Amino acid sequence: MPKISFETKIDNQISELPAINKIAAADANEIKTSVNQLYDDKGGFAFYEDEGTTTTPIVVSANTWTDLTNDKAGSGTLTTYKPSYVSGDLWNSANNTISLDEIPNGKVVLLRTDFSYNAGSSNQHLDARVYFPDIDKELHFLHVNLGSQHSEDHFVNTMEFYTDSNIQTSDVKIQLKSSGSGTITVNNFLITVLTF
Repeated sequence: MPKISFETKIDNQISELPAINKIAAADANEIKTSVNQLYDDKGGFAFYEDEGTTTTPIVVSANTWTDLTNDKAGSGTLTTYKPSYVSGDLWNSANNTISLDEIPNGKVVLLRTDFSYNAGSSNQHLDARVYFPDIDKELHFLHVNLGSQHSEDHFVNTMEFYTDSNIQTSDVKIQLKSSGSGTITVNNFLITVLTF
């Protein structure tokens, strides 16, 4: 169902119906505003498929938080269903952050990450987090011990956080840290904004 698009209504000067039986222009305009507000507040999602790290993986140094990148250039990237109030993207590939600039306060963001890690040595411990630079806080979503060297491990994880003004200035990073060196191939990110 499309949004209501009629122009603002004006009452006729003459009406044979008693007020209780007629709809006034103010009523119609209130209905339009109310229904269209549902569209303006609804959530949505964007799916960003990376291409660059398939040929040039991200190099991870031991015990260093490393940003996961996504160039959005993969053929599966889909932004048709992002929230209607977002004119840009939910992922900023220039600074590799989840972009919250156009997301109102009080929304819940679901993040699904899909990446592979190739350990450069045996017996590594791997952590992944969502990092909020504005408040220097983090949400960890992966803790795993890897036994084998040069075996590619595939990880798909989903986590959530909510938006408020404290975390919207410098946006949000997705980072990985390992106790040893290795490389990361990013497959895709699915970013969903929920509304209630």
